[in-house]
Amino acid sequence: MSLSFLHMLFIFITCSVFLASSNPITTNPDDHVVTLTSSGGEQFNVKLHVALQSETIKQVIMDGGFNDENIILSFPNITSEIMVKVLEYCNKHEYYAGPGNNITADDEMKMFDAQFVNVHYGTLFKLYLAANDLKIRSLSDLIAETIGNMMLGKTPNKIRQMFNIKDSCIDHYEQEESDLENARTRE
Repeated sequence: MSLSFLHMLFIFITCSVFLASSNPITTNPDDHVVTLTSSGGEQFNVKLHVALQSETIKQVIMDGGFNDENIILSFPNITSEIMVKVLEYCNKHEYYAGPGNNITADDEMKMFDAQFVNVHYGTLFKLYLAANDLKIRSLSDLIAETIGNMMLGKTPNKIRQMFNIKDSCIDHYEQEESDLENARTRE
């Protein structure tokens, strides 16, 4: 099995989809609302064209034959707090096509993005995981770049401290030294 197949299988298993009827969407997508459910059961109504920034949601909708009335998608790995942040990002980026001739819009988006990722490390990682689950490439790229910039010029030890990462090699080495020291004191 390929990795992409396993990833898609994971998405379809963790993404519960409920349908109200079987008529496909036929009218203007701007008129439609998608309901996203977080791990805590909180529901968020989102304009379809905003939700379609997520490749995961887009694929589920394209494969699902959804109706005009109700599209409800459940994301059990994304908390309400993180879903709110992801939707804040998607709403802001709703019509932004990327860098172009409109300097004011570009500067405004850069300022928004800089403020958006100015959060605690733990929140940043949860946002990154959610962006990957939802396949929102622009958000994943923004967070990856931010994390990379945070690590620039820092020692591996400082990075481990910063992100609360335990080094299993060092822990194992320290445990062996401790065991040797204990063995020597018993002799």
